[in-house]
Amino acid sequence: MISGRLSIAMLKFKFVVLLSMLFGSDALFGQVDFIPVPLAFPQIAVGGDADGQNYTTLVQVINNNSASITGRLTLFSDSGSALAVLFDGQGPQSRLDITLEPGEARQIQLTLNGTITPAWMQISYSPNDALTSVILQFRSGTTLLSEVGVDAAFNTIGATDLAAETDAALNTGIAIANPSSATAFVLATLWNPNSGTQVGTVITLPPNGHIARFLTELFPTAQDISQIRAKISLDSCLAASCSVAGGNGFIATALRLNGDQFTTIPVAERLQNGERIRILPQVAFGGPATGINMKTVLYFTTNISSGVFGTAQIFDNDGNPLPASADGNPPSSTINITVLGNRVSRVVLTGDQTLRSGWIRLTLSGNVALSASAVFQTFSGSNLVAEASVLESPPLKNGLIYLKTQSGAANVGVAVANSQSSSNTIAIDLFDRQGFVIGNRSITLPPNGHLAQFVTELFPQLNSVADFDGALALRSTTDFSALALRLTNDKIATLPVSDNGMYRPSITGLRIVSTQRSPGQVSFDVDLRDFDSDVATSSSRSVSMDVFLDFGNSVFDSGLVSVDGAGIIDQPTGSLRGTFQSRFTGIPSGQPAALFVRIVDSAGNTSNVVAFDFRF
Repeated sequence: MISGRLSIAMLKFKFVVLLSMLFGSDALFGQVDFIPVPLAFPQIAVGGDADGQNYTTLVQVINNNSASITGRLTLFSDSGSALAVLFDGQGPQSRLDITLEPGEARQIQLTLNGTITPAWMQISYSPNDALTSVILQFRSGTTLLSEVGVDAAFNTIGATDLAAETDAALNTGIAIANPSSATAFVLATLWNPNSGTQVGTVITLPPNGHIARFLTELFPTAQDISQIRAKISLDSCLAASCSVAGGNGFIATALRLNGDQFTTIPVAERLQNGERIRILPQVAFGGPATGINMKTVLYFTTNISSGVFGTAQIFDNDGNPLPASADGNPPSSTINITVLGNRVSRVVLTGDQTLRSGWIRLTLSGNVALSASAVFQTFSGSNLVAEASVLESPPLKNGLIYLKTQSGAANVGVAVANSQSSSNTIAIDLFDRQGFVIGNRSITLPPNGHLAQFVTELFPQLNSVADFDGALALRSTTDFSALALRLTNDKIATLPVSDNGMYRPSITGLRIVSTQRSPGQVSFDVDLRDFDSDVATSSSRSVSMDVFLDFGNSVFDSGLVSVDGAGIIDQPTGSLRGTFQSRFTGIPSGQPAALFVRIVDSAGNTSNVVAFDFRF
């Protein structure tokens, strides 16, 4: 997901994409444009036998903005054509428009009377995006067999690497979608760890096309394909030959099928390097051999030919070292990790008769390219009953989670880790379906401390509510890491944790006050609405703005502007004046341009993006 404060490089990337839409036609000068935000889910599934195996997809939305939003949900089949389904039993139709008031939470059920049909979904929000979760449910009749959470994609990616496995009861499915009006080509490569060979296949996707295939279907003749643990690479190509990287990119996810249990394998853009310290905010292992017990399976994947090494340290709730058995070895709280070049390394954590949980700090040999993920396995005796998979977690100061609890049937677990060397106090707010705060508390984690609890433990009043929809917000002045798991009966699925809180500021108006051509300068006013009244506070008066100035023909300028927010301290509405100093001089009189602005409040929450077309 996009971070709360975009780097300038990412800011430029997103704005350039938006500008291509804006300058593709004649601009109306003096007009304010509220820029829509698209996101997509590369895999959903609906349909099947109502009395046998069938799929249902749940879409969960929280409008965490200070203004109402609209969203258009559109479904596409494998061929790229529109796919009609039932939305909350109504339809069939391929598109649904929704409106949500500030703070409102809503769940939408997608079903289909007919054969099992895989697809993908695109959502366009305006004037800003909302926290959106997708839950894919696999059922036998009305009995839930397995469910998974599918992460949203905010941008296409050019390449990714992931860990995949097959054996007699295990397979890995890969889903790829092309959210473009042009044909896309993706090279899928299997890196055989045994022979060292590479097997590639080119996937051709029509405009808005989609594909979902198991590893054994993508590479049916590859050596050891029936029992393999390998790195899979996906690379966007410029043409069908896949001899040159490029093209419009793609979105993707992967699904692990273990028996009848599905688990999402999140997919992220391939990085040339990464942070030296990585955090997995939850691990669990141990428990009675004849009762409910758990294992955590760690996967480490690299595209570095020389390999990667590091150490994984496990901590308990109090920040003390927590021993676990790695691959059956004697228990230890420190585990050495080695990943050979272009390979996958797997470590299985187990424990004794007591179920324990904690978190992992992974320290690598340097800022290297490595993907770390964990699969949580729940067993009843020796029988696998549920799996859920998560990627490493970025540091946050805000977190927001969609909550759905049902008495005796559904709950949400939250895990928080403090990787700091000092204590960290985290404030937690509970919101109902309309966005009203109905509970709040704070927790203090010691250095290296950890907390993993159900929301019904954090807020016991939810135990008496038969069916609850709402949100949980976490915030701190110090970085923490978090994840959320949805529990439905004995099935678990991961939920996204947004890095924005509730009630992000909303820009409602933008005006150009004055311009200067040499040196280039633009002064502007921004009108704001902020239900939290924390765009500026008495202890944090400075307001940061991300500003982008576009002159067309790929000529642009960008930067951060800080302004004094004294006039809107602790106010729910108000205006700010900012001035952007361009690096360009001698701008011609009458030069058309567009100014894009976004603000960040004192808690690090980002607003919507607003544009204004003008002439110098």
